[in-house]
Amino acid sequence: MGELTVAEVALVAPPKPPSKLTVLTRAAPARTGSAPALGSRTRTPPLGALRYRDPRHEFLPHVVKFSGGRSSAALVLEMAAAGTLAAERGDVVLFANTSAEHPRTYEFAARCCDEIERDYGLPCFWYEFCTVEDAYRGVYRRRLSYRLVTRRPVEDDPNGYRSRGETFEELLSFQGMLPNPHSRSCTAKLKLYPAHLLLAEWLGGTAGPRHEGHYSDRSFVDREASERSYRANRGTDNSESFRTRIACVLRQPPFRPRQRWSNFTAAEVTRGRLGERGPVRLWGRRPAEFVTLLGLRADEQPRVSRILDRTLFAEGAGTAKCAIRTQPPGEHPYFPLADEGWTASEIDTYWSDRDRGLELPVGAGNCVFCFMKGTRDLREVAQNHDPDRVAGTPSDIGWWDRIERRYRRTAPTRNGSGNTVFGFFGVNGPSYADIADRACALNGRYTTGTPACDCTD
Repeated sequence: MGELTVAEVALVAPPKPPSKLTVLTRAAPARTGSAPALGSRTRTPPLGALRYRDPRHEFLPHVVKFSGGRSSAALVLEMAAAGTLAAERGDVVLFANTSAEHPRTYEFAARCCDEIERDYGLPCFWYEFCTVEDAYRGVYRRRLSYRLVTRRPVEDDPNGYRSRGETFEELLSFQGMLPNPHSRSCTAKLKLYPAHLLLAEWLGGTAGPRHEGHYSDRSFVDREASERSYRANRGTDNSESFRTRIACVLRQPPFRPRQRWSNFTAAEVTRGRLGERGPVRLWGRRPAEFVTLLGLRADEQPRVSRILDRTLFAEGAGTAKCAIRTQPPGEHPYFPLADEGWTASEIDTYWSDRDRGLELPVGAGNCVFCFMKGTRDLREVAQNHDPDRVAGTPSDIGWWDRIERRYRRTAPTRNGSGNTVFGFFGVNGPSYADIADRACALNGRYTTGTPACDCTD
């Protein structure tokens, strides 16, 4: 079974549209309690109804990709308050935990999701990348999966979220290499691919994510066979380096127990979102269709255009072997903030008079020390005072330095002498140790960052 195979199931039957009256005239639920709402609007213009490119899209389940930032929070709160999102249609809010977010981001995201569920009845799910053991052609190996987590830290709840880089490091150990500005595998494998697996089960109307992996508590992965396979694929690291890099993933549980949606949301969970009782196909000739809402703004139009361009290719993907794996053929992205002209200024206005908004040190959004931010900004983040910074976690640059030293690869230089180093900033690029060292010059590539298309806010 390949990493992205969802299930061997029947093709998806076309969804039966709900009553138009149900969707279009649904009144926004009244707020409960006396606490001020996170997203109560006062001065910013309201988000209008979605401008559907195809009238059929109105009746498809809507998925909000909530990054945990201010723009996507304003998006989901406004759309929910206007009644544009409807739980009975199968709409859902997803937050992908990379385990490398800022501590305040977790607090803010939890408050937003609590409000969305309490006041509007929309389920919000937090999920994480994980790996499980499975057999492929008679050989046990680990493959990509996901798990649902609660909005409590794992230190307080065994089913809670991780925030000390555990999930991020499991990915690095799983793939045996670091992501870099040319290959953002962290975005794809920590956020997008797990979301595809989750949505296949959610849209299919299952009671929850199924058991994944085998049923034994004992690992069946042959470490020596893994090393031989690595050598056969022209791996050049020595055995000790290779074993160090795969040690983390081999320590993980061999399976993910069955979970139920209702245990991870306070909202009511309905069945039959696309009329099925099992996972649906997201790839193939008749993929499941759904609408995705993304929090990109009007001042981020190049990013909007790139995703829409990618959609043209994805919609023509007739087989599961299509090279475009970040966007399923049946996914229809929409950008309400960009459509209504909301820029960073409107977002600032939206949150300016709210006591419980998200306030982060400059540059600390998303994964705090993400290499996509560029070395110049990362040095500023490292030097800024941050009272919430936790040593030994991704909110501290020392964690990134330690992880880079552990997982970077060194190989003999082709057609030359010396070694080539593959780190977070590409081939022979700067390192996090260089960024942390104020006396080190940061000339050359990656001085200025580039926003990643799939990481919002």
